[in-house]
Amino acid sequence: MELSDFDEDEYDSLYQKNINKSVKETVIRTAVPVQRDLFNNILPGQQSFYEEIQRDVTFGRTHHDFNDSTLNDYIYPTNFEVRDYQFDIVKRALFTNLLCAIPTGMGKTFIASTVMLNFFRWTKTGKVIFMAPTRPLVAQQIKACLGVSGIPSNQTAILLDKTRRNREDIWQEKRVFFTTPQVVENDLKRGVLNPKDIVCLVVDEAHRATGSYAYTNVVQFINRFNTSYRILALTATPGSTLENVQEVVNNLTISTIEIRTEESEDIVKYMKHKEREEVRIELIPEIEDIIEQLGIAITPVLKQAVELGIYEECEPTRINAFVAMQQSQKIISNPNIPEGIKWRNFFILQLLNHFGQMLKRIKIYGIRTFYNYFKNKYNEFTTKYNMGKSTNKIAASFYFHPILKVMMKTCDGMTANSQFLGHGKLERVREELEVFFIGSDPTSRIIIFTELRESALEIVRCVDSMRNSDIRPHIFIGQSRGKEGFDEVEFTRKHKAKGRKKVDRLSRQAEQEMLETKKKQEKEKAKLERSARRTASSEEAQINGMNQKQQKDVIRRFKAGEFNVLVCTSIGEEGLDIGEVDCIICYDTTSSPIKNIQRMGRTGRKRDGRIVLLFSSNESFKFQQAMEDYISLQKMISQDYIEYKESDRILPKDITPHCVKKFMTINESDETVNNMEDTDDVILYATQCMLGKKVKPTKAKKVTKRATKAKPKQFFMPDNVPTGIISAGNLVNKYVENGSGELSLVKKEHSNETKAPTMLDKIGDSSSSSGMSDNDEDEFVQRKKAKTTIKPLSKQKSPVFHNVHLNPVKSEPTAVPNLSEIENSSLKTRVEVLGNQGLSNTKRISTDQENSPSYTKSGFLTPDEHKYFKEHYEPNSALSMDLIPNFENHTKISKIRHSTPNTAIIKLFSDLRSNNVARTIDMNRTNCIAKALHTSNQSISTSMSSDLSLRSHTASMSQSTQTREDVPDLSNEKVLDDILGSDSDF
Repeated sequence: MELSDFDEDEYDSLYQKNINKSVKETVIRTAVPVQRDLFNNILPGQQSFYEEIQRDVTFGRTHHDFNDSTLNDYIYPTNFEVRDYQFDIVKRALFTNLLCAIPTGMGKTFIASTVMLNFFRWTKTGKVIFMAPTRPLVAQQIKACLGVSGIPSNQTAILLDKTRRNREDIWQEKRVFFTTPQVVENDLKRGVLNPKDIVCLVVDEAHRATGSYAYTNVVQFINRFNTSYRILALTATPGSTLENVQEVVNNLTISTIEIRTEESEDIVKYMKHKEREEVRIELIPEIEDIIEQLGIAITPVLKQAVELGIYEECEPTRINAFVAMQQSQKIISNPNIPEGIKWRNFFILQLLNHFGQMLKRIKIYGIRTFYNYFKNKYNEFTTKYNMGKSTNKIAASFYFHPILKVMMKTCDGMTANSQFLGHGKLERVREELEVFFIGSDPTSRIIIFTELRESALEIVRCVDSMRNSDIRPHIFIGQSRGKEGFDEVEFTRKHKAKGRKKVDRLSRQAEQEMLETKKKQEKEKAKLERSARRTASSEEAQINGMNQKQQKDVIRRFKAGEFNVLVCTSIGEEGLDIGEVDCIICYDTTSSPIKNIQRMGRTGRKRDGRIVLLFSSNESFKFQQAMEDYISLQKMISQDYIEYKESDRILPKDITPHCVKKFMTINESDETVNNMEDTDDVILYATQCMLGKKVKPTKAKKVTKRATKAKPKQFFMPDNVPTGIISAGNLVNKYVENGSGELSLVKKEHSNETKAPTMLDKIGDSSSSSGMSDNDEDEFVQRKKAKTTIKPLSKQKSPVFHNVHLNPVKSEPTAVPNLSEIENSSLKTRVEVLGNQGLSNTKRISTDQENSPSYTKSGFLTPDEHKYFKEHYEPNSALSMDLIPNFENHTKISKIRHSTPNTAIIKLFSDLRSNNVARTIDMNRTNCIAKALHTSNQSISTSMSSDLSLRSHTASMSQSTQTREDVPDLSNEKVLDDILGSDSDF
């Protein structure tokens, strides 16, 4: 079973001895009513009781070393206004694992800094780690820590770089760390960071701690070795459902949740006023006409889907893309549906899915966004269908519908007009911007949120077309490139008929080069045209994406006032320090309360703000439903619907520190952090502080440094666990029967010396020189006689000798008995039959007695053992066979030496690899002799002695029990020359 297969309870049991946490389970059974028959017997399947498992979790003394002089108090900085909710949350977060869920801009960073400061004071060597998913969030916490809490900068470290240079030394020397969860996870797994050293762990954007995200992996890894550390989780929205919140609580081992909303009594007085306006936008007549035409074209397909039972009956204008996608996934995953029916239904639902996407775009974003999507799908299908690459007649009935040609002609005319606004939302955006910037503060800023990139660019162009110098928009999107549409020319060229001649191939290559050149020229021309417009940078960003450097530059220019309207996708909702914003316009809305709250939280932080929500179609219902679900979720959290985890108090039970409100004096060097606005500047400053540098050094010459010896990797194991390789014998207990018939445990003797195994270890436990008892002798003789049956060689297992040096010795000829003794044997391969001379005529194994301390000079056997085997050994019924060579086996001293036949085989292969001419000629000679013997139908039914050489001209056949006249005389040189001169297979 892999480690990942264990559940939480099994983890606790595995590492219970290693941590200070103990769990006592109590099972309480309560009787419940059951059904009985006429004989008062409980009916089958009835449970007469239910079990309630109660867990009593206790924690022992922590392993962290405390500063006794600081344990009696905790510091609450008064550099900012003392807020009641912050004070209460800090007090609870010091003694229990806490999830802090308060609105954006209400001081979560200050709470984290205060908790980190006190655990830094209380412990001598405990490490405090702050984790955030993005660099800007890490930079915000660095500013709060160095500029507010007063933690010494020489004790802090920032770990964001991908390189691992000096990472081990930094973890050892510093105590407060600002990093990402991926860095912590990797360093824990590499053994660079000791999990037992961690005393406080702060998790920002804690709602991400679901599934296999790095937050979850870090906490699970630490809990295996350390439960005496504090966890503080920060978020504005713990989750969209109760199940999501419970998952976060389980993954982060949270003991309590402190949740506040904008309407909470202790927080409302600190909230800036946010004016929220919900605007219902009606569809323009042009959009209604297009929707009606689309509905006429899709009606036959919808009716077919309803008749097949794969989609519910509804109006064509209410087709939902998400519902169609879910239905198609169910059909594909159902193995009981025949393949033909399955794919027919899939293509119908796929078309309904595309139609739902068209409706969403035209109803929410406008005609331009819709028409770009529709035209791309139309060109892709019609091109493939006309070339015979697609035979989907269902989709053809829709895309080739005559009414769609009329619609496309109308859309072409409307989109060609640059002043045409494809949706009523765009007109409302213009009105809001004009009203907002009339007589407004020059520092005022507006953010417009939308989900689609093409919609964001359309908004930028719409605002720019107002020709108002006071309104300066720019797009703000992610790093990925924009999706390229279907290329009809490229697809046609690639899939058209290809000739097989060289002329055709050269023609295709020339055509490809010409098309690439033409595309390149068109791109350059389009780029020049874009550069002449005010929205050039936004259009380039929409095509190529915005890397981190470009995103940073746009934010800097937005804060500086060069742009005062930022049109963002979801990237601007969280994780970026965009600055103070006075107005938020939500061009679209989502069903996720987290996204909606993150958007609205961008304004009203330092001064009053305004929120404008633009609704069309069913967006109003989606927004209201999402917010109502979130309000009910907050109520359930406050009513203890969540199952919490127990956490260690860490501090001794007899110590209750009191609060000391203190103004933290910040030195001049750390005060400069508060004045930094750029994220990279903050990170650079923190890195210089970590390295003990205050000024960025000039570029120096390269100096060759001596290679430092890498530190060995650490493996964090539970306490009192034996390490190294343990033999199987030491993993089990051995019992022996004493004289009274009872079993007694054999004590294990642990020795660092490894005893070399001997060849006679299996004879018995005793190696004394005394002979065997009578009973032992009789038992041995019976076993020996039972093994006299000769088995086929293929079934035999060759013995394996360990740590024995086999010296190849010259094989001596042995007497061969009459073949009648073994003519009925099942042995079909060559065997070597031992004579009656006993052990004196058998092959002996020569050992290096100097290198093998296990054997004496007198041989393997003691005199008594030698005498016993000589009397009872039966060589006539035994077989001697060559060992199967193990060419990879090694001993501690050298390689095991092979027997003579195996040595000859190895030498043969070596000669063949080196193309030895003499060996090749010799092999051909031997093959010719064997061929002549086979042709003459001569069968030799006895084995030849080991000194018989086929290369000798005077070979003797005296040991054969039968001779025939047609056997060629190999001693006759003329006959041998005739054989060698015959045609050979070589």
